[in-house]
Amino acid sequence: MNRSFTVKCKDGLLTALATPCHVSQAFNPANGTPEYPRVEFNALWDTGSTKSVITQRVVQVCGLKPIRKGFTQGVNGIGKSHAYVINLSLPDKITFYELTVVSTNPGNVWRDVLIGMDIISTGELSIKNVNSNTEWSFSYGPQKVDAASVHPARGGGVQISAS
Repeated sequence: MNRSFTVKCKDGLLTALATPCHVSQAFNPANGTPEYPRVEFNALWDTGSTKSVITQRVVQVCGLKPIRKGFTQGVNGIGKSHAYVINLSLPDKITFYELTVVSTNPGNVWRDVLIGMDIISTGELSIKNVNSNTEWSFSYGPQKVDAASVHPARGGGVQISAS
C-alpha cells in the first residue's frame, strides 16, 4: 500500500518544510522484537543533508545508546558526533525501522529531528506554489525501509565517518 501526506499552508509561502515525527529505540517487528515507546518530535525536512540527524534531546528522551563515534560536516564546519539506530515514523504511518542517524548538539533549536536525503530519496517529495501558498507532499511505496536497504549517499552535507 502506498502511503503519502500533504502539507498545505494557507498563510503564504513557507520558508521551511516541517512535520511532526515519532522516534523510538530501534526494533524490527518482523523479528518479533518488542516495541519501544514512540516519542513525538518536530522534524525539519532538508534536501541539503545527506543523512538524517537528531539532537541530544532525542537521544536523552528516547534513552538511545551510540553505536559508533564519528564526525559530522555541516555549515558550521566539522564536529564530533555519534551514530544511533532508531525507528522513525512520519505522518500517515510511514515508518523506517533500524535507521542509522547521527547526533548533533546545536543548542536551542525549534526542531529536534532533521529528515535528510537518506529518507527523502526513498520516496517522492513534491513542493509547489498554489495561489501564493506552499503545498508539499511526500509519497512512499509499499515496502518499509530498513538499514540494509538504505545505501550511503554521495555528496556534501552531513556525513559520518569512523573515528
